[in-house]
Amino acid sequence: MKKFLCAIALLSMISLPARADDSAALAGKWSVKKVSNEGQNVTQTIEIKKDKFVFEILSSDDSVVLHAEGDLKLEKLGPFTVARFTNIKAGSASNLQDVDDVYTSIYTLDDDAWTMASGFDKQRDSQKPSVDVYHHVKAAAAKPAK
Repeated sequence: MKKFLCAIALLSMISLPARADDSAALAGKWSVKKVSNEGQNVTQTIEIKKDKFVFEILSSDDSVVLHAEGDLKLEKLGPFTVARFTNIKAGSASNLQDVDDVYTSIYTLDDDAWTMASGFDKQRDSQKPSVDVYHHVKAAAAKPAK
């Protein structure tokens, strides 16, 4: 019985690819409005294209406060589904610097809501853990030609 429980515990720690349909369902742009750690109203966006991401924090006047991009890997980790953000470059869009860190977020996906628990993987200076519900940004309808 002990061997069986050890085997189950080991299997629950193995990282497996997430469902293939998560990758397709996450394609596009996602957005959440929130209050930053400094008390400012901001909008965070994440755009997913295949296994790449672009993350931005926009101020209340829609100017870009932070731009980051890198690789995205979706995995199954035991009972959880995980988004792993790696090979990150951040800064302004014209001046990106390598970020020597990996961000791992547990998430759920339901219709147009992508709920992410972020910042729980490790402590980072000035970044508090949070749970955010991003909503899929619908593409603007094309205007008919005149």
